Amino acid sequence: MFRVLRLLLRPSHDLQDLRAWRTRVLDTLLTVLLLLGSLIALPSAWLAWRNGLWPVPVMDASLLGLLALLRWRSNWPLAGRAYLLMGLVFVLGMGLVALVGPVNLIYLMVVPALAVLLCGMRTAALALLLNVLGLVTLGGLAQWLPLPGLSSVDFVTWLVMIANFCLADGTLVLAIAALLAGLESALASQLSALSAMRNSQAQLKAAAEAHRVNEESFRRIAAQMPGVIYQLRMKSDGSYRFLYVSPGVRELYGIEPEQVILDSQALARFRHPDDRDRVLAQMQASRAAGLDIEMEYRIVLADGTEKWIHLQTSSAQQDEHGMMRYGLIVDITERKRTEARLRENEERWKLALESTGDGVWDWHVQTGVEIFSRRFREMYGYSEAELPNRADAMDGRTHPDDLASLERAREDHFAGRTASYVHEHRVRCKDGSWKWVMSRGMVIARDEQGRPLRMIGTHTDITRWKESEALIWQQAHFDALTGLPNRRMLRDRLEQSLARAAEGGQTLALMFIDLDHFKEVNDTLGHAQGDELLLEAARRIGACLGPKDTVARMGGDEFTVVLPAMQDAARAEAVAQQLIHSLSTPFQLGHERAFISASIGIACYPADAQVIDELLKHADQALYAAKDGGRNRFSHFTPALQEAAQTRMRLATDLRSALAEAQFRVHYQPIVDMATGEVHKAEALVRWQHPQRGLVSPGLFVPIAEASGVIVELGDWVFRQAVQQVAAWRVSHDPRFQISVNKSPVQFRSAAGTAQAWARHLADQGLPGECVVVEITEGLLLEADSHVFEQLAHLKQAGMPVSLDDFGTGYSSLSYLQKFDIDFLKIDQVFVRGLSATSKNIALCKAIIGMAHELGMKVVAEGVETEEQRQLLQAAGCDYGQGYLFARPMDGESLSRWLAETEGVCPAK
Repeated sequence: MFRVLRLLLRPSHDLQDLRAWRTRVLDTLLTVLLLLGSLIALPSAWLAWRNGLWPVPVMDASLLGLLALLRWRSNWPLAGRAYLLMGLVFVLGMGLVALVGPVNLIYLMVVPALAVLLCGMRTAALALLLNVLGLVTLGGLAQWLPLPGLSSVDFVTWLVMIANFCLADGTLVLAIAALLAGLESALASQLSALSAMRNSQAQLKAAAEAHRVNEESFRRIAAQMPGVIYQLRMKSDGSYRFLYVSPGVRELYGIEPEQVILDSQALARFRHPDDRDRVLAQMQASRAAGLDIEMEYRIVLADGTEKWIHLQTSSAQQDEHGMMRYGLIVDITERKRTEARLRENEERWKLALESTGDGVWDWHVQTGVEIFSRRFREMYGYSEAELPNRADAMDGRTHPDDLASLERAREDHFAGRTASYVHEHRVRCKDGSWKWVMSRGMVIARDEQGRPLRMIGTHTDITRWKESEALIWQQAHFDALTGLPNRRMLRDRLEQSLARAAEGGQTLALMFIDLDHFKEVNDTLGHAQGDELLLEAARRIGACLGPKDTVARMGGDEFTVVLPAMQDAARAEAVAQQLIHSLSTPFQLGHERAFISASIGIACYPADAQVIDELLKHADQALYAAKDGGRNRFSHFTPALQEAAQTRMRLATDLRSALAEAQFRVHYQPIVDMATGEVHKAEALVRWQHPQRGLVSPGLFVPIAEASGVIVELGDWVFRQAVQQVAAWRVSHDPRFQISVNKSPVQFRSAAGTAQAWARHLADQGLPGECVVVEITEGLLLEADSHVFEQLAHLKQAGMPVSLDDFGTGYSSLSYLQKFDIDFLKIDQVFVRGLSATSKNIALCKAIIGMAHELGMKVVAEGVETEEQRQLLQAAGCDYGQGYLFARPMDGESLSRWLAETEGVCPAK
């Protein structure tokens, strides 16, 4: 019994709160009630049966059965089981009081006590009130019903007994409640302490487990790590003892970890004799300063093997027992061998680079130290003292204009944007000169963050290459003779000037300049004098321009001028007039004087064109108009010039198919013997009957045919037509008949060899060479070369006479009359047209006729249109006349009829 009470008053460790304690109290009470009830119920039932109170045994048996049920159903809710127990005791108490007497009030006193123990004070108060009401009711019933237990007690006495019962029962309930309050407080305190103790134990257990796991992990990792991991305790006197040594000591030193733990000097004995003093001194110094130890040294194993190791140790904690140190020893033998090989290779590499003439540099980027080779310093003329091993020493000698790009190139390589570093820049030499070098290098070492640590490279002297490059650029962009910008540079400058003019809304003028008669000067006085003239012409053109203007030489005798940002378009005309006047002044070329003039074409932006190609084309068209208009003048571009140029272009296209489509005709104009009026000569003149344009003037299509090369095929066709016709007229009219055929300078320069071909064709036709007269111009003689001389020689060998056409309109042609074998001289119609008895032209014509006769030449006058002109020419001794006075050009059939009608004699009109 006392053990039960001790269990009730001292909760065990598995009780979590008061509810659990009450559950245990209920289970204990039910157990006690069952034991005591069974012991008491047997004699009580026997006495009750003996006294005739049979309901009492029944009640005892029922009560014990219900108590057993409540004890067995311990999983039922606490409140339900408590209420059932209190109900049973209440019913039992009421029954016993009614049947036996007030002595059984003790059962009813138990009900509030059970309520306060199992359910709380509120339930106990209700139980006490229920007892009072039940007892009062029972006393009232005893006045009317025969209740054995209350038969001897009157109602008033009964009420007094109830009051005393309530006082005693209430006191009991209060005492139990006070006991429970203390018990609950003690239970809570004990449970709190118990919980704290359990938490502490759990933490200690977890820490111990974690330490064990960490220890096992550390040992496993240490066993797998290359090298030796160790822990030692170092005392203040310098002695130390190893606490832990990883298994790696077996592979590195060839001994067991236990040997090192037992003998603290076991590892020190392996140090290389040459390294022992250095290692010991460095260790002692680091320990004295409280610093970590890190060093590399050699060890010698028992079998004589030599290894390099890297030792690193750090302090962990300090206490009264000394200092705890942790360390790592790693085998770096292979790394040392690799470094040695690298140094050896590096030396060979540097030697190989220096043997090519390059200077080698080795830059330790983070420290700024840059080591220069001997050849490197020799390149710039510095000694080692004058050029220290610092990167800024070379940066300070780099040309200021090159520093920014040099830094960008370095940064691009450092950042990994370029595979290697390459840069060209200038370096100042000791003598003050600048040397162009190509610096090439590569980062060969980086730290863990990718920052460059070391970079190696070379300097290559590229000064001569740069000079050659500058010369090539100069030659590619400037004229070699005059030093002026050439066509390419002109285009670049013109693009820039057009962009500025467009941005500023300004006018720009482009001028094409052609030096008239330069070729005659060049051929007459020689190329050296011609070059001297071009130099002087370039100087004169430049003197007429402003500082912002550009003059360029396009080639030959062609120059171009750009007048940018003109405020007034009239400036172009003023400059053109100034240029014409300047270039018309005589040129003194050594002992000779030369006269030239200038033809200028002008096109303006934006009035004439908005793009470069159009502007160039229009200026060229304006130049063509100026030359066509008589030269020594300037011409502005007009839409009519563009239209004329387009017409020429379309005619050039049509010309290529005109001959195959039989669009050409040959007309013949008679040449009359001025003395007799006989006609046994004619000139073959080509005519083009265009299918859309009609008859096209020879003055328009012949220059186009010459420029396109069609004149070669066309001239050969005219010659063959003339040969066919002269053969017929020699039979039908006069066996002496001749036809003059014009031969262009282009035909003479052609590789087709037309002179030989013409001679063979005449021979094939059975005709003598004299039946065809070849007419040439002064321009051919002035520009004659060996090939032209050869062609003229072939004509003379074939017996074909040569006639010099348009005499008197060329430049310095008199000197060629003696040089070449000329048969006929044709006076140009410009001298005949204004011929009169009082004009100067008659004197010129007489002079030409007299000179020709003295040289053994016959004279033909062109453009004879009046009888007065015929008479004056005849009086001057002119041999032949040709012009509208006698007959207009006509086709072969018409001329045949004309010859038949006049019987070969042309009367004066």
